[in-house]
Amino acid sequence: MKKVGFIGCGNMGEAFLKGIINSLMVEINDIRVYDSLKGKEIEKKYGVKALDSEVAIAEECDIIFLAVKPNVYMDVIDEIKESINSTKVLIAMAPGITMEDILEETENTNSKIIRTMPNLPLMFQEGCVAYSFNENIEDEEKVYFKELFEKIGMAVEIKEELFDAVIGASGSSPAFMFMFIEALADAVVLEGLPRAAAYKLIGQTLIGVGKMFLESGKHPGELKDNVCSPGGTTIEGVKTLEENGFRGAIIKAVTDTIKKSKEMTLNNK
Repeated sequence: MKKVGFIGCGNMGEAFLKGIINSLMVEINDIRVYDSLKGKEIEKKYGVKALDSEVAIAEECDIIFLAVKPNVYMDVIDEIKESINSTKVLIAMAPGITMEDILEETENTNSKIIRTMPNLPLMFQEGCVAYSFNENIEDEEKVYFKELFEKIGMAVEIKEELFDAVIGASGSSPAFMFMFIEALADAVVLEGLPRAAAYKLIGQTLIGVGKMFLESGKHPGELKDNVCSPGGTTIEGVKTLEENGFRGAIIKAVTDTIKKSKEMTLNNK
């Protein structure tokens, strides 16, 4: 069995860690974590082994998840590059950091790199992972990681040049959806519905809507039309949303997110 290591274990790192544990494709005894702030906490919570440095992770593990903030990515790679050989696989998960950037920093043209964009719902095995392989990943390794990612959540292989758009679609969008949940709840609480009941109703509705959309194969506009009875309550609300720029606000928020991701990529060059 290959050993899997995490350098850093913040929200995204922990989401991936939990997903990997739940996938049952990696034994807990084969998982290592280094995080200067919460390593021991993660060890206690999940039963994995906490190590005392980035270098220890790189030396001991075959698959290394780089789950640190983008601003320290290159510092971490510089710290561990002497411990990385061409059999180890580096898995990146940061906006603005390309596989080419990482390859150059390792100073090894044979480095095996996978770029991923996970999202927070992976912690509940209901998230998604976009991924891309560099040319050094072998075919049998691609099969393994494809299966691993699919057991963690919905997995989609994407060309790396489209990762900025992925951040808008699934990386940052959970925050927008939480805002939507909060706004819906505030509206019905204003009308007297208890907040706990509101959150349950809204949360389950979002789960059902996502499942209905994915499994029906229908256009979202068609599904929306099915809810809108002539002269009814729903079409009245749709009219209000359109009058207040609902779609435009969403498009602007997502395109601004993508723009920021592209700027981060340029700033790392």
